[in-house]
Amino acid sequence: MPAFEQEWAQALEESRRTFSLTTPYEVVQIWQARVASAPAVDAFLASGRDESGFGDLEELRSRRR
Repeated sequence: MPAFEQEWAQALEESRRTFSLTTPYEVVQIWQARVASAPAVDAFLASGRDESGFGDLEELRSRRR
């Protein structure tokens, strides 16, 4: 869980600076969604489906900017 701990520490620091609990709340929501979707991701990867026909989402986002 090092990734969660890192994001959580950053969120707490942001919260201390801004006196707002929004950032820690968002980190918890994001990680709850990640944990909830993990079985579906594992099943997809285990199925051996080919992802080579899909584009890179980050590349598409950068084109829109």
